Amino acid sequence: MVQPVRLQLAFLASLAFLLSLGAGSLKAQSAVQTYGLDSPSIAVVSAWDMEPFESNTTWLSSELNAYRYLTNAGVLYGTIHLPQGASLLSIELDACDTSATKSVLASFSRLDASGFTQLASVLTGDAATPGCSRFAANLVPGPATVDNYLYTYLVSIQNASLDGTTSIGAMRIIYKLQVSPAPALASFNDVPTSDPAFQFVEALAASGITAGCGGGNYCPDASLTRRQMAVFLAKALGLQWPEVPAP
Repeated sequence: MVQPVRLQLAFLASLAFLLSLGAGSLKAQSAVQTYGLDSPSIAVVSAWDMEPFESNTTWLSSELNAYRYLTNAGVLYGTIHLPQGASLLSIELDACDTSATKSVLASFSRLDASGFTQLASVLTGDAATPGCSRFAANLVPGPATVDNYLYTYLVSIQNASLDGTTSIGAMRIIYKLQVSPAPALASFNDVPTSDPAFQFVEALAASGITAGCGGGNYCPDASLTRRQMAVFLAKALGLQWPEVPAP
């Protein structure tokens, strides 16, 4: 059996070298975002949207059409962009494994100046799995906070079967939005760092949702009109109206 963890480590080392040279064009995936701190969001990365790490790697569709399987050794990979400050919770792998000796490995890693840090990985296992399943793994040692300015986040999938007994559908990255940490200095004279709402007011200001009421103040105790509420909500949620087709 091909040792998937050993192959994964070799792949990460090779990719780190290529990125240090500025080589390789990684395909970013967009996230399906749910607003609200208690509602997890899911970033879905389809196997069909990922790129082979090596040019000679060949992938074909399985009998389910939505899945891919290897015809020779190789790895699929891609970078993923998540909201700044999001709390990463877990990863999920959609895969088919009907082989008693082969498996599928998915990983979620962070790349910085010191190299790769694997935040989570999930393996379908050597025992034959009936049909297709969703395999999940939490981040180890725990949730991590996204910093897209300092790090590159990478998803990768490999399988050890060349005969279609294992195949790959998609990876899912589960995360929650967070309110930005409070800065050291206050932006408004009337909302000092000691104010209970300081962190939240600063998050609104940093996001361009509010500029205060003028004169360097936020006017935290002033009444809010429905007009002002509409501006706040539309900016915060990035609301757009649906496009109407031309007649």
